[in-house]
Amino acid sequence: MRTYIKKVAESVATEANPARDRSAGLVVFGTLDILLGIFCFSLAMLLLVVVSSAGLHGLRPIYYWMAMSFLFYSTGWYIVLGLGSIKARRWARALLVVGAWVAVFFGTLALALVLYILPEAYGILADSGLIAPTVALGILYFAVFVLLFLQVVFPLIAVAFYGLESVRTTCERRNPEPSWTDRCPLPLLAMGFISTLGCLSIIAGATTHYSVFLFGSVVSGWPGMLVVAFLSIACGYVGWGAFTRKMHAWWGAYALVLLTCSSLMLTFAEIDMSLLYTHMGYSAMQIEQQKQFLTLSPASLTFISCVWGIMASIYLVWVRDCFRPEKDAVEVKSYQQRKTEEEAANPKPTTPRNRMRLD
Repeated sequence: MRTYIKKVAESVATEANPARDRSAGLVVFGTLDILLGIFCFSLAMLLLVVVSSAGLHGLRPIYYWMAMSFLFYSTGWYIVLGLGSIKARRWARALLVVGAWVAVFFGTLALALVLYILPEAYGILADSGLIAPTVALGILYFAVFVLLFLQVVFPLIAVAFYGLESVRTTCERRNPEPSWTDRCPLPLLAMGFISTLGCLSIIAGATTHYSVFLFGSVVSGWPGMLVVAFLSIACGYVGWGAFTRKMHAWWGAYALVLLTCSSLMLTFAEIDMSLLYTHMGYSAMQIEQQKQFLTLSPASLTFISCVWGIMASIYLVWVRDCFRPEKDAVEVKSYQQRKTEEEAANPKPTTPRNRMRLD
């Protein structure tokens, strides 16, 4: 154990040399990403077989198609970025760091929610009589382990590796020409990525019949669709502004977070969950089934909205310094240009040559 700790310490100390080649590590992590993509594709095929043989059992088809779309998207994401990591592409390293941080953020929230509902979920499975209590407990613990590994542990390891200076230098050395990701700092790249995903709310809103919370009231149908469309356009504008480093996009994002969070909290504080399920298009039998599962209570939803608003506000304050005025141009240099400028700024000292004495 002492020898292993010593090797780890030596490995960390060698990070002081940014010229160290990390091509082998890029291949290893790229292979792991490709395997994750294959795993997501296998889950999609398994879901397809289960639904084809057993049916949806009253579940809306939109939920099935959303799950399939997410699994296929994850498959393409991991495989493309895995290949980019193997080839040491600069854009792949940046997107992997951003994607890993986003996975850690949402994975931590999802893990906290799963641990919160775990006792009640175990009680429902155990009381159903379909499976034994020990089997139900094993299934739940396995699900928690998979979520912890895929959404927290592995992304943190990826962040630690791809964030190394030697990894960045290796990618720049093997791909000297600047990439489009070099024009935007990684915090703003993450902000733009999340905001771009927010544009998909116009599609995801169809799963809830476009139910929208407006400061204490709930609207659905065509009015809700118009509100969701406005939010999608606003998210697209914020994402574009983050990529192009527009300061007014930061103000727009901050206003969007405050309005959304306050609207959610005011609505969840006094909402009747039966009314919400009615707006979402649930039948009377489905509403009675949802009442037995008391996890999604107004108190828990209000708490989640508050935590989300605080975390988003803290992040926006942190990335504010990354924005620059519109007239401020960002110069992206290649690896050879930066290396030449560094050598010119720090010339190597020349040692005098020893001359042969004749006496």
